Amino acid sequence: MMDSILENKLKETFESCDSHVNRMIFAKSKIIAHLPVSIDNYYSLTDEHISFMDQFIYRFSKLQDIMGSRLFPFLLNAFAETTDDKAFIDILNRLERFEIINSTQTWLQLRKIRNDIAHEYPSSLLERLAGINFLFDELETFQKIIENCRRILLEKIDVRF
Repeated sequence: MMDSILENKLKETFESCDSHVNRMIFAKSKIIAHLPVSIDNYYSLTDEHISFMDQFIYRFSKLQDIMGSRLFPFLLNAFAETTDDKAFIDILNRLERFEIINSTQTWLQLRKIRNDIAHEYPSSLLERLAGINFLFDELETFQKIIENCRRILLEKIDVRF
């Protein structure tokens, strides 16, 4: 049985994750005809298309932050595992063992790509576009991770979010 404070924190965190995912799905739907983004079609994107791309990247960043700082620690706390004194890589390794994430290294790679594309240097446009395309492709991965979190909470402690 989970205490009500932790349960409320998890509920709010899932709601935030769902909100970010929904905004990402919407933004992707607005530019899907232009994906993958290449040098050729990047310069033909309208300001509206760029704003939806920016929205996707922003929401991706926020989603990854909330998952790493709230969802994952709260989830492990629900299983009576402490996370206060653990390095983030240890938390990721534990999530990998629970089969919530496929790979610690993949999560870290997504984090690096996200950080790389946050910097808009004209000389690195090709790398930035490759990262953007990769993030668009990884939306389903994040949806799957969130579903895995819900599934394991239901299986282990019979709580549904």
